[in-house]
Amino acid sequence: MKNVQWEQLKRTEFEQYIAADAVVIIPVGATEQHGRHLPVNTDTSCCYAIARAAAERIEDVKVLVLPPIWTGYSPHHMQMAEAAGTISLGFHTFADLLTDVAACVYAHGFRRIMFLNGHGGNTALVQAVRFKLGEEKQISSVHCFTYWTLPDVPELMQSISETDKGHIGHAGEFETSLQLLLQPDLVDMSVARWAGTLGDPTTATAEKGGKVFEAVVTSLMNVIRRYHAGEYEDSRVCRKVI
Repeated sequence: MKNVQWEQLKRTEFEQYIAADAVVIIPVGATEQHGRHLPVNTDTSCCYAIARAAAERIEDVKVLVLPPIWTGYSPHHMQMAEAAGTISLGFHTFADLLTDVAACVYAHGFRRIMFLNGHGGNTALVQAVRFKLGEEKQISSVHCFTYWTLPDVPELMQSISETDKGHIGHAGEFETSLQLLLQPDLVDMSVARWAGTLGDPTTATAEKGGKVFEAVVTSLMNVIRRYHAGEYEDSRVCRKVI
């Protein structure tokens, strides 16, 4: 299987990816409580596994995946009575971290950089970082996608949902299903309860996890192709007046 992991390449190996106008994915997760039954790396595990699978499977576009950003913006979990294990960055710290990582990737010659978000609490802030990169670093080509809102994914989740009405929730039906697929040894369904979660984890299955995973990976591959082909050129860049 081809190597798509940024951290495993030697410095001389990056040239071929730059020359091919490779897409670079920066997975953005979180470390936070996910009920009594899921590990605190759930968000990071999901988005990183999805990014790697898409990068490994796609043949017509070169893709590299950075090590995941494993801390996100989760102050709402720090305030909960059962917040043990949660690690949250401050608003500005998180924004600066994403900005600096993307700017470093850009500095090496990569022009197609994508944040793949895996935590609901990150969504607005990651989108805002795109503007921060444009204003502070003059980098306007970065895009952000949240994996469960990729094209066709909400409809698939809606069609197979028993209790969560197709919403990703938090430690509910679909996150638990994905973890039963990706990290089954870290899931304890004996203590799964619809309490302290957004959604019902008791209806989760590895089979559902597989269906969601395949739908997301397929959709992400299509988005990568469109991004590489120039379909997501930034409309915020003002054209020169002639």
